[in-house]
Amino acid sequence: MTVPGALPHEVADDAVFIAWGPPAYTNRTRPLAAALGVEVRHVYSTRRRGALAAVVKYPYQAVATTWYLLRQRPALVFAQHPPSFTAMVAAAYGAITGSPYVVDAHSDAFDSPWWTRPRWLQRVVARRALTTIVTNDHFADLLRAGGAHASIVRDFPTELEPASYPMAPGLNVVVIATFAPDEPLAEVVSAARALPDVTFRVTGDTRREGAAIPSNLPPNVELTGFLPAADYYGLVHGSDAAMALTTRDHTMQRGACEALSLGTPIITSDWPLLRTYFCKGTVHVDNTAAGIRDGIDRLRGDLDRYREEIVELRTDVRAEWDTAREALVERILTCPAIVHRYGSPSHTS
Repeated sequence: MTVPGALPHEVADDAVFIAWGPPAYTNRTRPLAAALGVEVRHVYSTRRRGALAAVVKYPYQAVATTWYLLRQRPALVFAQHPPSFTAMVAAAYGAITGSPYVVDAHSDAFDSPWWTRPRWLQRVVARRALTTIVTNDHFADLLRAGGAHASIVRDFPTELEPASYPMAPGLNVVVIATFAPDEPLAEVVSAARALPDVTFRVTGDTRREGAAIPSNLPPNVELTGFLPAADYYGLVHGSDAAMALTTRDHTMQRGACEALSLGTPIITSDWPLLRTYFCKGTVHVDNTAAGIRDGIDRLRGDLDRYREEIVELRTDVRAEWDTAREALVERILTCPAIVHRYGSPSHTS
C-alpha cells in the first residue's frame, strides 16, 4: 500500500535507503524512509564503536553495500551520513551506473572531525548528490556555499506506540541521553540535587563504549539503561517533561522530537535552532545547573499550558513536514535520470 504523500510506488519500489547501523541507531532515518515509502537497508557487522571496531566494520560495510547495490541496481539511493563512507559508496555507485543519490546528513556530518575529512572529497560527494537533506538553514547554507543542493527537512512527529511505564509521585522528568560529550549530564545531576522532590530518569545505554556516565548520583536520579522501544516511549509519554540538552549549536534533538510526537512538554537548550523549532510547549535553558533548575521550576509552575502548547506545536510541525516532503519528492521526480527511466511519474495522494 502506498503511503500518502510518498514517492510514486514505481520509484519507491526501485529505491533503497542505506544505513550503516542497526535499527536502534536510525531513529530519524526510519521514519523519513517510511514517509517516502522507501525500504531501509541496515548494513552492519557489530554494534561496537571505537577505532578498533572501525577498522573491522567499515571495510566490511563498504564491500557489503557495494555488492548489494551492484546486485540489486536500485534507480535511486538514499545514504545516511554519518558515517561519511556510506555517502561515498552511494556516490561511487552513482558514478558507475548514473543513478542519482540523496544524502541524509545528520548534525555530526558537519560537526565531527571524523566525518568532515577529507573536505575536498566531502564537497565532491555533496555536489554530485541530487540533494542533501539537512535539519536547518545553517547546514543548508554551508552546502550551498560549496555548490551543492540542500533540502531542509526538520525532524517531524511520527506515530509511536508507548507501553505503560510506572511513574513516581510528584514531578517526573525523563532525561533523554546517549552519554555523548555534548550532553551536560553533570549539570543535570547538580540540578537534581537541588530538586529532591523531582524524579529524574536518565535513558541511554550505560554499557556503550566511551559512555560519559555521571557518578555519585542523588537518590532522585535513576539510570534506566537501554530500554525496549515501547518502554522508552512509555517513559517519555508518561513523564511530565522530557529533557534533551546539548552544548553544541545547530544540533537538532531527536529525543525532543520524540517527546513532541508523544505530546510531552520539552526542556531543551537555548540555541537559536531549538528555540525556533520548539517554539511552543517548551522551556529553553542554558546548560548550567542553575539554568536547568530554574527551567524545571518554570515548567511546573504552568504545566497545563505547556501540555496544551506541545499538542498545538505537533500539529504545526506536521503541516511544515508535509510541505518539506512535497518539495523533496518534487526534486526527485524532476531529476533527469528519474524522468528518463519512468517518464514523469505523478505524485501520489
